[in-house]
Amino acid sequence: MDKDVFQKVIALIDDLSHEQRKLIKKALDGENDFERVVSIIENRLATKRVCAHCESENVKKWGKSLGLQRYRCFDCGKTFNALTGSPLAFLRKKERWLQMALALKEGLSVRKTAALCGVSVPTAFRWRHRFLRAAAADKPIKLQGIAEADETYFLESFKGRRQLPRPARKRGGKAFRRGLSREQIPVLVARDRHGAVTDAVLRDQSKASIKLALGGRLGKDNILCIDGGNALWGFVNEAKIPFKLVLSGKHVHETDPIFHIQNVNGYHHRLKNWMSRFNGVATKYLPNYLGWRRIYEKPRAVLTPTAWIQTALERPAQHLI
Repeated sequence: MDKDVFQKVIALIDDLSHEQRKLIKKALDGENDFERVVSIIENRLATKRVCAHCESENVKKWGKSLGLQRYRCFDCGKTFNALTGSPLAFLRKKERWLQMALALKEGLSVRKTAALCGVSVPTAFRWRHRFLRAAAADKPIKLQGIAEADETYFLESFKGRRQLPRPARKRGGKAFRRGLSREQIPVLVARDRHGAVTDAVLRDQSKASIKLALGGRLGKDNILCIDGGNALWGFVNEAKIPFKLVLSGKHVHETDPIFHIQNVNGYHHRLKNWMSRFNGVATKYLPNYLGWRRIYEKPRAVLTPTAWIQTALERPAQHLI
């Protein structure tokens, strides 16, 4: 850990509650994987206990079940625990979640993940997408300053389906037609110069689809660099967002070093290279994989198993990820 970060952690100890100090002490004393995961989960309610159903604070402890503290709300009468309402609710074998988080950190295939976690391949696949559900929705509310936007394309895939709406491709390989076609799924990526990234799988290459993806994330205080696509051009004109048109060509960024789309194109390159390890991703799961990659790209990202589980619990802490 960086020395400055460590000093900040030490300085925050004074602000910890008694419950939080107990959780940290358990982690430092060396507990087994189940206890460690339970500590991470319980930390969701360590600062403020609110009902997972009605958000009331009139809650009290109500016994334990499967190692987790249960609570009862005296306003709505329902019971809950720290997992209620999270993507990981009802998942079993908590003692293996740290291995699952490690597999996400390393970007392992489903079969390697199953071997690492000691579970079946279908279970590893199901866990992967439960862990990634929160990451897929975790996008910046607004991009800052100069931003860049451009589309990239992924081959449409019906991987895992029993019935296909078209003839099967051998080994999932190449499109039947060269160039852009209905077989190519457009993915819009927008990135600012601070490293914040938002993306979306577009239903088509229309202005309405781009508005649905970027609406509210850009404003008059931004300058958006685009490459002249009709849909993007129409979106920025309708939303009255200041923009800079970057024409395609070699060394364009050298003639105007401030306004370019090199950052977003570089992100496309890293995304495609990283996705190649999965040998094709089903289109319906593509948003989860985009969220997975965004975690790696966050500024000052800490990719520890604990941080991955916190993100999966819909509690991405700013100092962790």
